[in-house]
Amino acid sequence: MPLHVTRLLPLLLLTTAAPALAQREGGAPPTTDPFQRPEAPISSIGNYQSHALQGRVLTIRTTSGATVRVQPWFAPGAGFSGEAYRVDFYPSGSPAPRDSSVSLRLQRPITAFSSAPGRGQAITQQPKLQQLATALRVNPQPLGGLLEVVVQKNPLRISFMRGADTLLADAGGLYTRQANLATAAGGAGVSFRLSSTEHLYGTGSRALPVDRRGRKLALYNVAHYAYQNGDPQLNTTLPVVLSSRGYGLFFDNHAPGTFDLGATEPNVLRYDGEGLEQLTYYLLVGEAPRPNQGAADVESQPFQQVLEAYTTLTGTQPLPPRWALGLIQSRFGYRTQAETEGIAQKMRAANFPIDGVVLDLYWFGGTKRQGDFAWDAPNFPNPMRMMRRLDSVGVKTILISEPYVMRTSRNDALVRSRGLVGRDQKGQPYTVESFWAGPATLLDMFRPATRQWMWEQYDRLKRDGVGGWWFDLGEPENQPFDMVYDGGPTRQIHNAYGQAWASILSENHYAKYPTERLFLLARSGWAGMQRHSIFPWSGDINRSWSGYQAQVPIMLGMGLSGVGYMHSDAGGFCVGPYDAELYTRWLQHSSLSPILRPHGEGVPPEPVYYPEPYQSTVRRYVRLRYSLLPYLYTLAHDNTITGAPLARPMNYEHPTDERLANLNDQYLLGRDLLVAPVTQPGQRRRNVVLPPGTWADYRTGAPVRGGQTIGAASPLGEIPLLVRAGALLPLAPVGLNTTQAPTDTLYVRYYAAPGVKFSESKLYEDDGKNAQALAAEQYRRWALRANNTGAELQLTLGQELYPGKGYPNEPARRTVQWWIPRVAAAPASATLNGQPLASSAWQYDVATRTLRINTPQARGQNVELALRGLRLLPAEAVQPDRAPVAFTLGAVADRSTNSGTEVQYQVHRPGQYNVQVRNATGKVVRTLAANGTTPGERTLRWDTQNDQKQPVPAGVYYFEAQGQRQRILVMR
Repeated sequence: MPLHVTRLLPLLLLTTAAPALAQREGGAPPTTDPFQRPEAPISSIGNYQSHALQGRVLTIRTTSGATVRVQPWFAPGAGFSGEAYRVDFYPSGSPAPRDSSVSLRLQRPITAFSSAPGRGQAITQQPKLQQLATALRVNPQPLGGLLEVVVQKNPLRISFMRGADTLLADAGGLYTRQANLATAAGGAGVSFRLSSTEHLYGTGSRALPVDRRGRKLALYNVAHYAYQNGDPQLNTTLPVVLSSRGYGLFFDNHAPGTFDLGATEPNVLRYDGEGLEQLTYYLLVGEAPRPNQGAADVESQPFQQVLEAYTTLTGTQPLPPRWALGLIQSRFGYRTQAETEGIAQKMRAANFPIDGVVLDLYWFGGTKRQGDFAWDAPNFPNPMRMMRRLDSVGVKTILISEPYVMRTSRNDALVRSRGLVGRDQKGQPYTVESFWAGPATLLDMFRPATRQWMWEQYDRLKRDGVGGWWFDLGEPENQPFDMVYDGGPTRQIHNAYGQAWASILSENHYAKYPTERLFLLARSGWAGMQRHSIFPWSGDINRSWSGYQAQVPIMLGMGLSGVGYMHSDAGGFCVGPYDAELYTRWLQHSSLSPILRPHGEGVPPEPVYYPEPYQSTVRRYVRLRYSLLPYLYTLAHDNTITGAPLARPMNYEHPTDERLANLNDQYLLGRDLLVAPVTQPGQRRRNVVLPPGTWADYRTGAPVRGGQTIGAASPLGEIPLLVRAGALLPLAPVGLNTTQAPTDTLYVRYYAAPGVKFSESKLYEDDGKNAQALAAEQYRRWALRANNTGAELQLTLGQELYPGKGYPNEPARRTVQWWIPRVAAAPASATLNGQPLASSAWQYDVATRTLRINTPQARGQNVELALRGLRLLPAEAVQPDRAPVAFTLGAVADRSTNSGTEVQYQVHRPGQYNVQVRNATGKVVRTLAANGTTPGERTLRWDTQNDQKQPVPAGVYYFEAQGQRQRILVMR
């Protein structure tokens, strides 16, 4: 939800307002923003003085009296290959850092090892220490893959060695900053050396390229209404950064801070924490990246291992309710009970599957009633009946909640008298006078009494039938710096506020309803937010092509920060005009992202209100998503087990491939799907950069050689979607929603390709509801395997290691239908589980060259299908046109102008390119020369003059280049 008060202001004010500053009660000026003052100078923590090695903990005393402590936190274990080291710094006179934080799940080192599949092995053997004149060397052998720690004495510097290679080394090392009146707050920090070739990822939600190297980034959550591509600081900034060299750094401090990722010094990574006396960070370690050994080889998995280490520390996301992966329809906002039920009926009548409907602040009566936690009876006369009706057709009701209590709320006196809100310096309830909706108090989510009162409200509404929650404004959006909470003053607790709020719901929910999964849509959080069942969205995005272009890197950046379900207000939230093409392209992308939730204000966000061909295109992609639910649900399971994000950057499995290091308009959905959204208006062909190996067109199965850039047709109705060759995709029949879809059939598409002899995919199944499914082994884990010997193709659906014991309402029998494209002729014979399979069990479509084979499966039974004499089509003699696009004409900054506008363009291949401006009759009035000397994104400005430098008359004009066109309107 936006900063609504700013709707009355010019757009300039919308984008420059400072949400963290606010007036005190009584009109005193806001606190000065410390980010605007120069940094305090750096002070050394001193040199080495002495050390002690106790067990696995190395403690170093410095000449200034400070202490540095280094210890391994866990090592590679069964089914787990990441490891972690903890480094603590605290000055003389300061106690040792605590072992608990708002972020950690694993509060102590792992000290006991189980052979069951787990997350990290105990470190039980004593390391060896070698003392030299200039250094200490802590050699962990014979601990296998653990690192060696080298401590240089003077100046004091710490390095971590992986074999003969330096994985991570201090640059300036640990330091403090001493503040004075002229500088920003003091604190503590550390700097590390960067190699010239490494790329840096993560750091939370930012509308920036996925490779963050070369940037200085604030760690302070803010709400930017109507933000667009290029905004460096948004609702969820996270203190974790991953390197392409196979390590990550997690700074376990929720104070405001900054990452300097080579911005000031090109080969130095620096972290600064504001106001810190103590500093704690974790080094997260994966295997060393290595180049692939062949076309189909996966290089190595350092990103996966580092994320597994990070989520071992901070917790993984619990399994989602399966309905959360369906379409969740939202808007600002449904104002009545009839409107709410009506939109669900409209969607179903138009053949759109729907699993949830979201109610914005009108459910409790509007902006002035924030904090009421009560239904608006005139407009929602019988909400429990409404929710029962919706639930009976498989549609969950999701309610918004905010952390503010309006002074006009019926609960205002209660929360103030009980001390449930933030306070001023005198201990009195603090009124935020400048809150967009009017004067309000801000709940103290750190105070036990507040936490209990909040849970009582949520639990009462849950018992009434609420199916999920939406926490908005949780940065918090407007939080004066001189407020005080149980956890400390504003700047100390600001980043942890959303985390504390989410934990009220998640901890109490799972304590009282241990078998029910939780859905929490939240706009902000901090490290560890994923373990609270948060499904975050990217904030109040501008409804524009620029806003849309920001969403892929935001999604990928959060995924590489341990948060696997980042998504956007599909279609765009605010400010921008109605644009059916933009809406369609955005929904195509969102249908192939972790969460699908159209939302907006001012322009209808529901697909049923769009004309043809847009509505049919969106419907087809929504239904494609529902058919992919077995695949998506398996990715959700993997995220819960390993921390692997559902949407992954292109170099996730090829970290040394420089072509893939910083792609911001395509991504992997799991391991087997490559999604290339169309992010430019009017674009009908786009380039796709393929990883090594062979890929196949999702629709036709036609193979495409990897390791190259191709041009792919992208008509309005399609976006490029490719499948890893050899993949076996589990698919489902499409129903009206996830609960009403047929369960009597499982489809498996096998994408056979020359040169891919053996392949394996996974399938996870359970009842979609039980939060204890994994612990109770109420699930099925299947391995889908293909082995093509040439003479015989073997297809298997077999139980995986730790297969589970089955789950409630598991079908007693079902049909597994195998779908194989590009088959030259039907097989000569087939067997099922070693027995002959009648030819009536398969259908070969000569026209489409597709083979479909139906095999019965009893509950828990393996399916082993063998096909003899199956011949695949050879590669086409005439390949489709896959020549890469050389030049892309992008979006126009201002589609209506009287003085001038800019148009984006991207050079893919150096050359000479001109952009022509034509009038409505087709006459060229101006030719603009593009800078095509090097690849990259740029802009051209047109001053609305012709080639003779005369103003053109009012009317419609077009930018044209390379067969691409963008429309503008000149007004006079």
